[in-house]
Amino acid sequence: MIRQDALLRSVADDIILVAGGAEMLDSVRDMWSKLTRDAARHSTHFRDYFHEKSWDERRSELMNKASRGHFNIDVATFGGRELGFCISTVMDGAGEVESLFVEECSRGRRVGELLLQRSVEWMRDNGARTMAVFTVYGNDDVLGFYARQGFRPISIMLVHE
Repeated sequence: MIRQDALLRSVADDIILVAGGAEMLDSVRDMWSKLTRDAARHSTHFRDYFHEKSWDERRSELMNKASRGHFNIDVATFGGRELGFCISTVMDGAGEVESLFVEECSRGRRVGELLLQRSVEWMRDNGARTMAVFTVYGNDDVLGFYARQGFRPISIMLVHE
């Protein structure tokens, strides 16, 4: 029987993680746009919000966070092809997965697991006492994924339009 961690390691052996800071933001722009389209597709109530969200807005938000705390981007590649990315921050002991995206053709191949595990490790190394990830309401597909990685729901935030 193959152990779970051994399987992940064998998959991970061929995937290269490129890590960096805010200087890498523009390199994930196209994948971020796909993430936003996915969010719009899954969102129960705020499709327009995600359709209207611009890269310049999000980039500005992330640059602001980068200037106030720890900031990391991991990009997963295989054979020079980008498979996904994860952006993480730590501010005042609070870690957050800001964005996590895996290309559709790479889903189910443990790329997201590798990126999220790396993010958790990075947040711990940078003083995170708590770690959170937010996902679009209506995207129930990812809840099991996050639960398998140790994340549990704590609340539901309601927003008035």
